[in-house]
Amino acid sequence: MSISPFATRAAPDTAPWTVRGLIASHKMAAWIVAGLLVLLVGFPVLIVLGPTAGAVADSTSCTQWGNTSVKGQDAYARLYVREHGPVSRRWGPAPTGVINAINAGCFQAYGDDVADQTNVVQAIKGNF
Repeated sequence: MSISPFATRAAPDTAPWTVRGLIASHKMAAWIVAGLLVLLVGFPVLIVLGPTAGAVADSTSCTQWGNTSVKGQDAYARLYVREHGPVSRRWGPAPTGVINAINAGCFQAYGDDVADQTNVVQAIKGNF
């Protein structure tokens, strides 16, 4: 007969390791790991999806213009030149000049606290 405490322990006293058992016995660590997993998966998904702003149109407000991606602003500037013609040469060559004119007009609209009511065409023309 052995006197060792390990020798007296019966096999049914030890349970096999399972994920459920580990989570149940270490709840705080499981929550931390779950939170990290959400962050590790969530950020790349948000980066891939990118901004979900709609297409820019003549009725887009200055506030919406400020939230539009660079690609969206460039696409609208090209559309504006096709539909309305170029802006004054002092703003630069098209389509960059259109973007500069909108940014300047919207900057003034923000200063006058009318950015939500001013659309991009009004910003270009300074009519707000």
